[in-house]
Amino acid sequence: MDSLYFRYASALIDLAKDDKEVIYFKDALKENLELFNANLDVKNYLESYFVKNEEKYELIDKLFPKTNENLVNFYKVLVKNHRFYEIGKITQEYVKLANERVGILEGNIYSTEPLDKSKISRIEEALTKKMGAKVELTNHIDESILGGVKVVIHDHVYDGSLLGKVESMKENLLERRK
Repeated sequence: MDSLYFRYASALIDLAKDDKEVIYFKDALKENLELFNANLDVKNYLESYFVKNEEKYELIDKLFPKTNENLVNFYKVLVKNHRFYEIGKITQEYVKLANERVGILEGNIYSTEPLDKSKISRIEEALTKKMGAKVELTNHIDESILGGVKVVIHDHVYDGSLLGKVESMKENLLERRK
């Protein structure tokens, strides 16, 4: 657990005053990561060894004028230590740590095509009620399931896929044969 990503992520969690700020950082990191990935010129600029750190700091200040000072300074530390290229993995590690701290269960939802956010939200709400803890799902494409969805949260598998139903029917038929 003592990876570079873990150290940076846990340092940012330590800066949070409360669980509300932990979640704020999580949401902001995820949103900003999308921004960086959509604007590779900005990301490359912040990763560059040929641009002075002061110029990178100015860009960060311009990009995030109304963002929490601790988060802005966190980005500046990554720039200073030439670790900005690891922002994706650090964000992933932060999300894990933040969810663990506030009791959010992470899971994966598998489907044959991307699900829209409203459908994922409805499934998250249903699972939140069932499991007694907030659930956050990440959609993954798995064409082998043929149709429907399969949700995996830690050691719980909720298989509503066509393949899962076929397998279940097969098992039932084999049981009846015996």
